[in-house]
Amino acid sequence: MAIDWFEKIKEYYLGGFYDIKEVQRFVELKKITVSQSEEILNSKEEAE
Repeated sequence: MAIDWFEKIKEYYLGGFYDIKEVQRFVELKKITVSQSEEILNSKEEAE
């Protein structure tokens, strides 16, 4: 079973385990796209 990087990173970011720099690092590593990283970062603003 493959890892769903988008969902895993989003879960960890919303849980406070990853910060903005760490999310952006996953883009550099090509685990998620730039648009996915923006969606993850915006999801925290929506949750507040």
